[in-house]
Amino acid sequence: MSAHPSETRKPTYNTAEIATRYLIDIDDEQKALKVDHKRLAEIARELLAAEKCVSATISIAIVDNETIHELNQRYLQHDYATDVLSFLLECELEPEALPIPKSAPRGAGKRIEGDIIVSAEMAKELATKYRWQPLDELTLYVVHGLLHLCGYDDLSAKELKVMRQREQEVLKAWNLTPHYADE
Repeated sequence: MSAHPSETRKPTYNTAEIATRYLIDIDDEQKALKVDHKRLAEIARELLAAEKCVSATISIAIVDNETIHELNQRYLQHDYATDVLSFLLECELEPEALPIPKSAPRGAGKRIEGDIIVSAEMAKELATKYRWQPLDELTLYVVHGLLHLCGYDDLSAKELKVMRQREQEVLKAWNLTPHYADE
């Protein structure tokens, strides 16, 4: 369940500092959902800070189902609309961050550049099914995409469990509990 808008939490990181280390560009090309771009960028920055990324330049495109279907087909040869696509354009480890402890988050010490594409239409459709707000579903997509860019994956049951746990930790900081948390 999501928090009431008046219960929005205060950021845990110095927002001025993380705004310069983590550049988030949001391009909203859809009409299905009114999106709070400032909040979405803030969540993205805090996730990158929690992952201990050195810096990041992330482009987030919010599109409709037709557009994400076309991109999914063009780049991944999947002939269907999806919720989120992420493309890691560049990733390098900061030499000063080495060695990175095994217990560190997967983004630790990395400089990341990437693109995330999310479908607002899909978020709106699935939010009804999962009984939470469309913006919460869209936020889950952005968090999921960012975690992919940080080095998390979901191709095996073991890796999916790790990713889901990390998603829940990130979303909990924003008073959000994903629909799969009770599974």
